[in-house]
Amino acid sequence: MVENVTNKFPLLAIDGGGTKTIAVIVDSSGNIISKAKTEGSNYHVVGEERTFHSLYTVIQETINCLRSDKIDNINKFHCAVFALAGLDTEKDQLLVEGTVMKVIETLKLNIDKVIVENDGYATLLGATKNLPGALLISGTGSISFAHDGNGKIVRAGGWGYQVGDEGSGYWIGKEAIRSVFRMFDGREKQTILAEKILHSLQFSDIEQLYNWVYKETDSVDQVSRLAQVVEKACQEGDPVSKKILDQAVTELYDLLHTVLLRSNIIEGPFTLVLQGGVLKNIGYIRERLINRIGEKIPQAGIFLSQVDPIDLIIERGLLALNQK
Repeated sequence: MVENVTNKFPLLAIDGGGTKTIAVIVDSSGNIISKAKTEGSNYHVVGEERTFHSLYTVIQETINCLRSDKIDNINKFHCAVFALAGLDTEKDQLLVEGTVMKVIETLKLNIDKVIVENDGYATLLGATKNLPGALLISGTGSISFAHDGNGKIVRAGGWGYQVGDEGSGYWIGKEAIRSVFRMFDGREKQTILAEKILHSLQFSDIEQLYNWVYKETDSVDQVSRLAQVVEKACQEGDPVSKKILDQAVTELYDLLHTVLLRSNIIEGPFTLVLQGGVLKNIGYIRERLINRIGEKIPQAGIFLSQVDPIDLIIERGLLALNQK
């Protein structure tokens, strides 16, 4: 049985992305004692109503996991961290804060300190313990954060797949699809990339690809997964794939370099956290990016995150508890 020796649990932590939302309850030793997962809660992706439903559901399920232990005060917490994707503007912040407070009121939660912030920023604080540092994420999307350890925070990227997310999985997949159409036109030399893209999507011709790209249910995740197809083609010597991946490295380096300059931490030693599926799984990009950073920014202490984002969000929450 889990013991709740005080009237309140120390921490409720939520990691909300576009495709899934995870909530955990943490004890005084920083251990996860309850965990639940549900669908995404990025309101840009799923909408306000589903964001509310996802947050409500995942917290309720996390609390219910402890009810069998007959613990009192499961609705009482010293701190709650809502680390959510899609908090990119002041409007986003105000809207999502309202949704979070509605969830808290509906569930009748008693929380001393409520933190609602961008998931990338929460991850950065958790990884660096509020010391000078930077975070570069490349997964389905891309974004970079930096802070100087004294409260100054800057970011670059994260403008979404329609206009930004350079160097991300979606961007790589989109560039590959564009090249396939150019090959069909004769504007680029035909390479193995076209065949691999069509085969990966189980299409027999360019028309099926065209119809899929412009259908209403076009999947961001499906396009993002094409990044692995591009890397495989590159490994087999495909020059177009190599060009796309090399440009992705450049785009990600530019994201990082921009926030380092704007935060004024580039001259001194700092921690750099690399995170996301592209940096974890696409070795061609990861190795070349790390080499470029090492050559041009040797003062960066590079940390390739192998832990789940929720673990760093827990660290961010514990940091907030220690600062009270």
